[in-house]
Amino acid sequence: MKIPPLKSPAVVFAAVFSLVAGPVHALTLSEAVRAAIDGNPDLRAARLDEEAQKTRSVQAVGTYLPTLAVGESFISTNNPLTSFGILLNEALVTSTQFSNLNALNNPANTQTFGFQAQLSETIFSGGGRFHGLRAANRQSAARHEMVRWKEQMLVEQTSRAFLDVLLASDRVSVLNEMVRAAREEEKIARDNVAAGKSVRAEYLAAGVHEKHLEVRLLQAQKDVTLARIRLARLMGQKTNSGTLIRDPELLGRAETAYQSLGERGVEALVGQALSDRPDYLALEKEISARREMASGALAGFFPQVSAQGLYNEYNPTLAWGKQDYTVIGQVQWNLFNGMSDKEKRQRASLSLLEAEYRKEDRRNALIYDVRAAWAESETLFGALKVDQGRLEEESEERRIVHERYRVGLVRFADMLRSDVAYRRARLRLLSDRTRFVEAVLALKKAVGALSEKDPVFRSP
Repeated sequence: MKIPPLKSPAVVFAAVFSLVAGPVHALTLSEAVRAAIDGNPDLRAARLDEEAQKTRSVQAVGTYLPTLAVGESFISTNNPLTSFGILLNEALVTSTQFSNLNALNNPANTQTFGFQAQLSETIFSGGGRFHGLRAANRQSAARHEMVRWKEQMLVEQTSRAFLDVLLASDRVSVLNEMVRAAREEEKIARDNVAAGKSVRAEYLAAGVHEKHLEVRLLQAQKDVTLARIRLARLMGQKTNSGTLIRDPELLGRAETAYQSLGERGVEALVGQALSDRPDYLALEKEISARREMASGALAGFFPQVSAQGLYNEYNPTLAWGKQDYTVIGQVQWNLFNGMSDKEKRQRASLSLLEAEYRKEDRRNALIYDVRAAWAESETLFGALKVDQGRLEEESEERRIVHERYRVGLVRFADMLRSDVAYRRARLRLLSDRTRFVEAVLALKKAVGALSEKDPVFRSP
């Protein structure tokens, strides 16, 4: 049974996104990257986490400030000790009260209103506050670097998704041409069989070739749909990302960026990555924070010095009454607390050691990322010239084979092979152009130099 003709890419795209409300807008690569930076939920969550870490730094600064507490109280009691204390605080004790022991031991109900203000300040904490503040600041800096790294990854992923949509669309267009040509060739083969000019095997081969291309076309159409969905997700959108605008100068700008990076050499790129890449810098700052926390864990082994001032006022009514104040200075040294300080110090030291091992592993991974990205871009840059030359050769060979077929010098199968080879060369060139741009962006990300303002994204 003959497979019905496949719809054009435009019809397929319209069917896929027919449920999307609102007008479809045009979108350049730089606009897509900007939209992702502004709307990606994961990046927005990372920014909020960075803001939350900043509040911890403010909280650590607050430990240097004194605390002030005020309170009001009302007391009603016939407890001898409390009642006598209230009268004493209110300056109401007289000598006659000591002559009546029964009244002193069994006082009547005594009431008072009290006001208290308490000011407390830690003078010395064994370095705990100092190292805690430094650790909080370094953790805040580490969060900032991780946000920068997420931005760079998002820029690279969004660019890849954008370019994948265009590449998949190009593949659909080329495969549509191949399907149309295969149908024409199948018709020619059928007519030749009917006229006795060729055998039935050639007609069957043409039919198999056509159906193979139709399957590939369906797969390419699916790739377009998935690439668009991925792009919309990265941009933080639930709807169609719109019409994507091609930039004819993008490949040239990517080649310029590649040559600029190549002039520096791969070793210099590795050095730049070690000094600039945000995820590596974030880990270094996290190690610094853990080192501060390990030093802060020693605070429990030192004495704690604090001062406190108390102001009190008592009166049976809400009017002003007798006031007094108390100043307390205290030095406290915990000689033994069940080895809590020792275990805290040990955990902090192990945490620091674990982070240093992760830094070593991250360093190795970073070097691999740069070298792998460089090798990929270098290979694709060389492949572009090969692809262009191959396409020109396949185009000329296809022209010659078609001319020879028209005069009966070659078989129909030879013409089919020349068409397939030509279009495969076109697809290979389209694919390698896209992959090269993606490889350049991946190389820039690997060295920590990618952003939404990168010259590669400059609109034409």
